Amino acid sequence: MCAVSNNDRISPEEPSLSLRQIVHLSPALLHTARPDGFLDFFNKTWLNFTGEPLERLLGWGWTSLIHPEDAIHFVQKMRDSFARGKPFQETSRVRRADGVYRWMLHQKVPVFDDAGNLIKWNGSSTDIDDQRKAEERQIKATQESERSQFYLAEAQRLGHIGSWAFNPRGAFEYWSHELFRIYGLDPVKDPPSLEGYLALVHPLDREFMADLIKRMLAESLGCDVTKRIIRPNGEVRYIRCIGAPVLDNGTLQRIIGNAIDVTEHELLTQELKRHEAYLEGAQTLSHTGSFGWRPHCGTITWSAETYRIFEYDRAITITLDMIMDRVHPDDRDLVRDVMAKALTTSGAIDFTHRLLLRNGRVKHLRVLARPHEIDSDGFEFTGAVIDITEAKHAEETIRKSERELRTLIDLIPAYVGTSLPDGRVDFISQSWLDYSGQTRDEAMEWGWANALHPDDAERILPELKARLALGDPVELELRCRKADGVYHWFLNRSLPLRDDEGEIIKWYGILFDINALKVAEQNLQAREYELRRIVETIPSMIWSTSPTGEITHLSQRLLNYYGAPFEEFVNHRWERFIHPDDREETAKAFSRAIEAGESYNIVNRLRRADGEYRWHQTSGEPLRDPQGKIIQWYGLSIDIDERKRAEDHLQETRTKLARASRYATVAELSASIAHELNQPLMSILANAQATKRWLNTASPDIAEVNASIDRVIRDARAADETMQHIRALFKQESFEKKDVNIPDIVREVVRFVEEDPKKRGVPIEVHLEEPLPTVIADRIQIQQVVINLILNAIEALEGSQVSPLVLLRVLAKDSNKLLIQVVDNGPGVDDTERIFDSFVTTKNKGMGIGLAVSRSIVEAHGGRLWAENNKSHGATFNVVLPLFPGDPLHT
Repeated sequence: MCAVSNNDRISPEEPSLSLRQIVHLSPALLHTARPDGFLDFFNKTWLNFTGEPLERLLGWGWTSLIHPEDAIHFVQKMRDSFARGKPFQETSRVRRADGVYRWMLHQKVPVFDDAGNLIKWNGSSTDIDDQRKAEERQIKATQESERSQFYLAEAQRLGHIGSWAFNPRGAFEYWSHELFRIYGLDPVKDPPSLEGYLALVHPLDREFMADLIKRMLAESLGCDVTKRIIRPNGEVRYIRCIGAPVLDNGTLQRIIGNAIDVTEHELLTQELKRHEAYLEGAQTLSHTGSFGWRPHCGTITWSAETYRIFEYDRAITITLDMIMDRVHPDDRDLVRDVMAKALTTSGAIDFTHRLLLRNGRVKHLRVLARPHEIDSDGFEFTGAVIDITEAKHAEETIRKSERELRTLIDLIPAYVGTSLPDGRVDFISQSWLDYSGQTRDEAMEWGWANALHPDDAERILPELKARLALGDPVELELRCRKADGVYHWFLNRSLPLRDDEGEIIKWYGILFDINALKVAEQNLQAREYELRRIVETIPSMIWSTSPTGEITHLSQRLLNYYGAPFEEFVNHRWERFIHPDDREETAKAFSRAIEAGESYNIVNRLRRADGEYRWHQTSGEPLRDPQGKIIQWYGLSIDIDERKRAEDHLQETRTKLARASRYATVAELSASIAHELNQPLMSILANAQATKRWLNTASPDIAEVNASIDRVIRDARAADETMQHIRALFKQESFEKKDVNIPDIVREVVRFVEEDPKKRGVPIEVHLEEPLPTVIADRIQIQQVVINLILNAIEALEGSQVSPLVLLRVLAKDSNKLLIQVVDNGPGVDDTERIFDSFVTTKNKGMGIGLAVSRSIVEAHGGRLWAENNKSHGATFNVVLPLFPGDPLHT
């Protein structure tokens, strides 16, 4: 486990180098480590590079050579890789023997035994310092690339080099021990035949290798190819074959070469290409480009993203003048000064400036770079260009929002502040300073507490500090002095802001002025006390239950009534205070109300403390929240015992009155029937008397006698018809409707009335609008209605101080209605609607049946009958009849 000594030299007689010599003489910095990551071997190249003895490098001692800025991250990442058993690749700066730090690419791969157990770590450290300092001139860049590729191949190979010899006959003469191991074959056996060798080659590479071997033998060619093989265990490995022909006077003697296992190198190369793609993608997504600048030669190297940021074509070779052309004119002096200072001091670069693009758009850039010495000719700046345009805009937006927020904080009707984890205030809003009259310096830390009420300070401050120490949210009520000396009540709420580890880094607090609420609360408490007193003095019993019907409150008046404590009413034991005959109905009604969420109303008898049952009316209503859910039931029980007894007495009185009303109705109906028959009978009597007078004359006029007899017969039939229709009306039988002429009915009615000697003193004017359509009606019933209205009008004129007059009008109201109006100039009607009720009359002798019957007749014909007072004197009774059957009128 040590480096090669100075005595390790290659003997001219040795046919080939040993693996140990190859490793120690390799230009790559090779090393190995135990499974736990303890580095136990460094080749001589490592020791020469560092100038340190082996003892100082073993284990983790070699990390002391890593640049301090890289060490922590590098060591942590390497420990993580060792712990997970995964390949490791990272870069860092390592101090060379001359004290100069060089960038190195460190790679470590795990080695497993056949059982899959980690047995070793093989690693290499490649000097990539020149690559980090960007590209040199084209030739140097090519040489550096080849050298880096060689180092990378060496690092991946880690000594897995096999040698072979191939004769002109196409057979292997020699395979080294390592070559057998590379191919997974037994080194005790002979080298494989050509066919056996090709069988180990991957099927996709087999034909190519067969053709290559044929050409090498036929044309005495060498080779340098990488192919894939499949080991007997199925593992695929990448093998690089390098061969050269051995000629004797132009004749091929043999082909000798090396086979190098470059599997790790190939896999890492593929991974590196993926990482490069990831890096380019990350640069694109983060708008971060990379660059290299060698001031001594003017060479500038840009990544693809840098070209995109500056909006130059990638095919263009960038110059410093082209960069300055894109720099905003107002920032060019700044850029030149920064560059000049960096060149003078060889210091790092970190500044921001703007670009002004061709289309007038402005970009904001942040430029970061560090100088790296690349050779004796000079150094190179490598760094990043970050497009921070969006960040600048966001920053300005944040500043604007911060200004608006500060203004908002100062304007809101509350006082806002922040404090350190120990409670010392480090910010307070202007509104607090205006309220308290303190300056900002006076209010900082604990100075704001000087405005606390003395009675609150002793109580509040210890409690506040205790809660701050515990990290609990704060909610306290306190009084603070205003600038004018008046104290107001405040509600203080404070919440902690914690970091990812849960540590408090800030407290945010707000003070609400609740003085008005406090005053309102005190007033509310006073009103609540007053309301409770009112409830207890209301002459009713008040109760409340839960949504499920469990008793939650009983007024003192209720408890006094029952003479029982609250506990005797819970669990529905209140039912035992209900009269046995009412108990079941009450329980069912209460259960229905609770289940349905509907109003509860019941009348029952409740037992008083002295044992007497008294009638009560109990009502209950649910109280609901804004979502409609019942949260409480409230109820009221009112003693209605006296009212109940009075109602029973009233019901008995009503029964007696109903019986008397029936007797009165019979009498009234009799009077009405007599009234309806009086007109035809009086006409019969008058005609009979006239006939008698004609017969008693000396020379009887037979023609006049016959005419009088015909009128008697006519009136007798009319009386009979009237009687039949009145009978049908009161029996509610259907009546026969025919096409009738209203003007004919009106003329006949006027004749009937005028034949009555008692009615002749009142003139009747008839106005008929000609022509008038017929209506479908019962002639006799409509005739009786008109007669009744005219007689009522005449009777209303009795004792009138004006000349009595009755006007009878008939006209078509519209295309489907006929209007009959009876108008008088009497005193009018007190109540134009109530006079149509039964037993309501304005006459001294009437009983109020006629108008009620008349309205019933009109409505039975689908019409309307109503009364209205005239503007000057009297009243008008209106009858509207439909012209078509089955067409009722609607008001």
